[in-house]
Amino acid sequence: MTIGLLTIHEAQGAAALEEALASWGYAVSPSPGEGTVIIVADRPHPRWIPPSGSEILWWVKEADPEEVSLVLSVRAGWVLRQAQPLARVGEALQRIRSRDLGSDGWLRQMIHLATLDELLRPILARAMGLSAARGGAIWIRQEECYFQRCGAGFPEAPVGFSEAEALVDAGEAFFLCPREKLGLLRLVEPRAPQDTFLGWIKEVDDLLVKAWNLEQSRNLSYRDDLTVAFNRRCLEVELPEAIRAASVRGESVALLFLDVDNLKELNSQYGHPTGSRVISTVALEAKQIIRNLDRLYRYGGDEFCIIIPGSPAPVAARIGERLLNALARSPLQVGSAQVSVSISVGVASFPADADGADHLLEKADRALLRAKASGKGCVMLADETRSLEK
Repeated sequence: MTIGLLTIHEAQGAAALEEALASWGYAVSPSPGEGTVIIVADRPHPRWIPPSGSEILWWVKEADPEEVSLVLSVRAGWVLRQAQPLARVGEALQRIRSRDLGSDGWLRQMIHLATLDELLRPILARAMGLSAARGGAIWIRQEECYFQRCGAGFPEAPVGFSEAEALVDAGEAFFLCPREKLGLLRLVEPRAPQDTFLGWIKEVDDLLVKAWNLEQSRNLSYRDDLTVAFNRRCLEVELPEAIRAASVRGESVALLFLDVDNLKELNSQYGHPTGSRVISTVALEAKQIIRNLDRLYRYGGDEFCIIIPGSPAPVAARIGERLLNALARSPLQVGSAQVSVSISVGVASFPADADGADHLLEKADRALLRAKASGKGCVMLADETRSLEK
């Protein structure tokens, strides 16, 4: 078996490590392949993770729990300190090869993360690797449907309960935590028997259920009382998380900051219940337009924010334009009157416009203020030199 050995920083025991690998029957390659990769570094960091390699054994001088959590959430693997006996490297490689999920296994090292998404990514990667599938995705049960949370190769549309049952019955999908029917795993052209990639998932059912229950309880406290949106408290937690994830993956993340136009006048003319209907309408229309991975938050009063992962500001701004147009086509009927609904939108993105969560929020807010000052009912970018057409 060939092991990719990627040396980031010189280590005193590097020569002994190569000798040990040879004695265990591994052929060492200086360039990472599709299998296991050993990274030699002072500390683990996502920037060292190569594009290839199904799992990584980190051989490092030092590592704190936060660093371990971060690199294992990006790519499954193991983290060992160089001060430990070399025999531990051999043991870790054996466990990786046998897909061991025991008390010291790669997935159990992530238990303290306790977030569903950070568990789903390595589970999907492992299922795809063991099944030799060309792609795959996982849907998670939420309210009356399953919603795609990670992966690719299938349409992102929600899957209803009856459709999920039919897919499982036909052997085209598999339930995660079958008793609770918590999630739905689909693979593109798996070439191995089901037991090969489903048997070990049962060992982590408890982790998935705990993470899902924690997410459900958190979502209840993070929901806005009036609308379908999450609340400001949730945004304050998730915006920094979105920026960290974008930084690790080398991607952009955009933030839309939008405000309902003339709500005070609408409240004065038609009453506050109509104002509440306007706010709910904006949230519902936004929810229909954004993708499953995008997040809608009610920032306060008549203000909303939308996080758009993986998108630069000009691309995300088109969502604001679509929302403007959708609201313009759907006036509210209040008695015999038709009440038009309009919004103003400011857009900023990380890292092009801002270097952190607070800065990103500030830049999007400033763009929103310019949109209001420009006559309302429009979208403004934080960088005035960029065009919405890009």
